[in-house]
Amino acid sequence: MMVIRIVCLALGLGLLAASAHAGKAVVVIANRNVPESVELARYYMAARSIPEEQLCLLDLPTGERMSRHDYVRRLRDPLLAFLQEQELVEQTPRPANEVEFHETPWITTDSRVGYIVSMYGVPVKIADTRIRLAARVMNALGQGRFKNAAAVDSELALLLAPPYDIAGSIDNPYHASLLPQRKFAENFFLIVATRLDGPDPQTVKDMIDGALFAERYGLHGRAYFDARGLREGPYFAGDYWIRQAREAFARAGFETELDLEESVWGDTFPMEEAAVYLGWYTEHRTGPFTRDTFRFRPGAVAYHIHSASARELRQTRRYWTGPLLARGAAASMGAVSEPFLAFTPELHIFAERLIQGHSLGDALYMSQRVLSWQMTFVGDPLYRPFRYTLDQQFEHLQADQRPEIEWAHIRRANLFIQQGRFQPAMAYLHEKAEASGSLVVYEKLAELYARNDQFSQAGPLYGRVINETDSMYTAARAARRWIHILRILGGDEQADHLIRQLQQRWGRDPVIEALKEVRADVD
Repeated sequence: MMVIRIVCLALGLGLLAASAHAGKAVVVIANRNVPESVELARYYMAARSIPEEQLCLLDLPTGERMSRHDYVRRLRDPLLAFLQEQELVEQTPRPANEVEFHETPWITTDSRVGYIVSMYGVPVKIADTRIRLAARVMNALGQGRFKNAAAVDSELALLLAPPYDIAGSIDNPYHASLLPQRKFAENFFLIVATRLDGPDPQTVKDMIDGALFAERYGLHGRAYFDARGLREGPYFAGDYWIRQAREAFARAGFETELDLEESVWGDTFPMEEAAVYLGWYTEHRTGPFTRDTFRFRPGAVAYHIHSASARELRQTRRYWTGPLLARGAAASMGAVSEPFLAFTPELHIFAERLIQGHSLGDALYMSQRVLSWQMTFVGDPLYRPFRYTLDQQFEHLQADQRPEIEWAHIRRANLFIQQGRFQPAMAYLHEKAEASGSLVVYEKLAELYARNDQFSQAGPLYGRVINETDSMYTAARAARRWIHILRILGGDEQADHLIRQLQQRWGRDPVIEALKEVRADVD
């Protein structure tokens, strides 16, 4: 990641961000009791050219959890005072006898605040203040929606909203919007609140750098979607969101892979070069994400739906959000407590808004139905992976001689195919493969030949990828597809010979051994 950081700084990435938050202030919160929090805040602000006076240093607890009292007295009220002092908001006081403890004592009449970014070290969640026994009884009676615990981000989004009841969720007026907006009523100003947080400070720096890198060059790589094959029932919505998100990325030209099995991808699944991952439903990371060698591509967006996906954010092995960030994702989200599926981000809306060019923060809040609730959003809210068109990304990639251009070639070819221009797509890929020797492009050519039953052309290309790659996972992925074709064509001996060749090169790794299970009727 150091190479990416040096490249990013050399490009003067502060200039890239200038239009991303024009007209709306970005306020950064750091915990003065955590030195790394302050250091990371300054690092981020320098990268995004955010003025120093928009850094709010607060005296906060150092753990992930804070009480409602601490949220009000040590975070919310000092933050409001800071916004007033910096003339970022205009507010008038409410009558003191009308103000409940959890309510802000101010009415907001104007705001210049667009985004709040909480840095590593700022607590992630607000504890439930209900009596524990009463909470258990209500949960048992199906009244878990009325807890007053919340993700800090989700509560900060309503910092400038009129008074609201914290015993449950609040409808998000930004949900499903098509255009960015912040004011929704005379005295209702919404803030897009996310955090730059994760298992450790280096992970956070990598998130910042990865987002800036991908913002210039584009988000490139494979997009993985792990659904459960549901067609009905109470959890169908989650599958629908994932499948529709996959369609959105496919329309944008991405190489996508959709799993419809009940189980999550296992340890033998050859996932690599992942730019996007959306899936569900296990409590802790599993499959490819447990490999020490697995890394997402710079700027990757990754999220796993689960009721406890962000129960502990600052660790690398338990749950999901922290481990995904530790593996190199630049953006994620997660539930700090049971959110109920309907009140988690609707992933098809998120994917569509992101691809349309909206910032990460806006796309997240456009996809989120409720606030003052359990979802924490992790990533630079200004990050726009689709800020530049594909043609503009090509210009940047070519100017800086970036190897990621091979993925831009794949996207362009896929867009040709969507337009019904199959032969031009093939000619384009042949030209780029011969010029660059890219195995990514050769593998795509093999797939297209195979898709059109031109197996005599597909076979040598698959063979080239299998034999020349330095990645066992690339070899296994290409071999799996070719073995499947061979068995359909009755070439079992050739398929078995290929497996033996792979065993000789890679040993009896489970990823290679899994190829023995490929049959003619299994794709």
